[in-house]
Formats: sequence, structure tokens, C-alpha cells
Amino acid sequence: MPYAWGGTLSVTMNRMPKFGRLGQNLYYGQGYSGHGVAMANMGGHLIAEAIKGQAEGFDCLANLKHRKFPGGRWLRWPGLVAGMLFYAALDRV
Repeated sequence: MPYAWGGTLSVTMNRMPKFGRLGQNLYYGQGYSGHGVAMANMGGHLIAEAIKGQAEGFDCLANLKHRKFPGGRWLRWPGLVAGMLFYAALDRV
């Protein structure tokens, strides 16, 4: 294979990106779940529109409910590592 991705991913539990605001003037978009090339462009457009005062599309995505990672604070990292090792092994089979 001439090209491959080897970077980290931000995957949400429901595989939907998470958008929101921190304070009044700080916007974010994260958790593109492996679809960052297309979704980050869309997210950037929605954030730009929201900054201009047209926040309907941004607010639609920002209001989506996201599930929390099972295991809470203490099991989040070990569970994440176990999942990544498992799926990396499947990729090699």
C-alpha cells in the first residue's frame, strides 16, 4: 500500500462529531471518528457561520447528546488502550 494513516483518531461513542462552545466566543469541533477530512471542513464552515451570527447548523450539531465512555474516569484509558490493541490486531490479520 503506497499510503496509510498512522496518526491518532478522536472517536466518539456514537461516531458523531461533537461541537460546542466554551464561553461566549470560543467554539470547538472534535471527535470526527476517522472522517476528519470531510467533517472538519464542514465543522469549520459551521463554526465560521456561527461566529458571523448564523448558528442554526452549528447549534443543531452542538445540541446532539453524546454518550460517555463506559468505565468512567478510572477505566477510560485502560479500555481505550485495550480497544486500540484489539482492533490493531484485527487490522493485521
